[in-house]
Amino acid sequence: MSPIKSLTDSVRLPRIGKIHLGTRDPDRGFPRKSDHFVFPTDHSDYKKLVELYGEQPKALPILIPVEDEEVWASQYFKSYNQTYGLVCKGDGEMAMRMVSVETGELPDAKKSGTVRLQERPCAGKDCPIYQNKEKGKPQCHEVMNLRFILPEVPGLGVWQIDTGSKNSILNINSCAKIIKRAFGRISMIPLKLTFEPIEVNQPDTGKKQTVYVLNLRTDVTMAQLADAAREQAKMFMLEAPTLENAFDVEVEKDKELWGEKPIDKTTDELIEPPPEEHKVEPKRKPKDKPESEATPEKVKGEYAESSAYAAKKAQQATAEATPEKNSALQELDFDPIVLKEQLAEVKWRDATVKSFCRNKYSLDAEGQPLDIKLELVDFIASLKRQDRESLFREISDRASML
Repeated sequence: MSPIKSLTDSVRLPRIGKIHLGTRDPDRGFPRKSDHFVFPTDHSDYKKLVELYGEQPKALPILIPVEDEEVWASQYFKSYNQTYGLVCKGDGEMAMRMVSVETGELPDAKKSGTVRLQERPCAGKDCPIYQNKEKGKPQCHEVMNLRFILPEVPGLGVWQIDTGSKNSILNINSCAKIIKRAFGRISMIPLKLTFEPIEVNQPDTGKKQTVYVLNLRTDVTMAQLADAAREQAKMFMLEAPTLENAFDVEVEKDKELWGEKPIDKTTDELIEPPPEEHKVEPKRKPKDKPESEATPEKVKGEYAESSAYAAKKAQQATAEATPEKNSALQELDFDPIVLKEQLAEVKWRDATVKSFCRNKYSLDAEGQPLDIKLELVDFIASLKRQDRESLFREISDRASML
């Protein structure tokens, strides 16, 4: 007996509460921007939050719960109305939109009627709904749902902050990339989520104005943060990062992020590990050996036996020894029957799946263009592992919207 493929592996974080970046006008009901984090006054932990961080905090100590950005920092174009809530969600290529059965367009916010979900291309910023600024008309904008742990607050789950600020979204993404580059992961590393003022130019008038944006920060050096990350890792029984120098912190083997596959640091891409017989330990020149003995032939040989180079050569040798392009399909890591059921649920045909994958992923596990002539199961099995998992999450999310 094994877990249900693409269902048991899906992760949904229980939400404890939401923290806001503004308040609601008590008279008119309109939202007003704030210069600090706003805790929900009706939450059972409100007093604890105020006790720990104050009534108007501008920084919160946090932990990112998982590696998957789709889980802790999902980002989509979204459109809402008061009657139906979320009516359209897209990624700039494809969108799932709620439409009226009678008109085929977005449902009227002032009327109730029969609606259905429809998949259609997403034009992103070129969409008329995104460009519509007229009051009372449907509008669309970028939304990030940021989910994190407040380690000092009781409860098993995450807190959430929603932001439509492009600057905040760019800041979070950029900081996360730096942290991952330094530590090999971002989950369970002690960080600070801050709400800071910056000056920007108004797009309409060009005048400068002050706005508040989110950032991931740390008050300590990279070396100190590495020590803190190691202590945090011990608490959660994770792989601890090893500090080589203040700006080169790496994880030797982080299965949560990369599985069993190593990363080629020259290209930042995952590579298949070489077979055992091809693994070659890199030769290192003894420290006491005179520099003159390091001949060009020896240097060249050392480079040829470096781990990344040996891995690539082994991968090429394996590909040549097994000319069948779909040899990886002999053992599937997903259940085709469950997959077919989910595709039927979201009303995706085989051609829809292949078109979606070609637009979003383009290359298969061997770096070749995706072959749409393959049967659907073989086609999905030919995807890179991370692309295949991303596809399953996409299908699961669309099913949950239904």
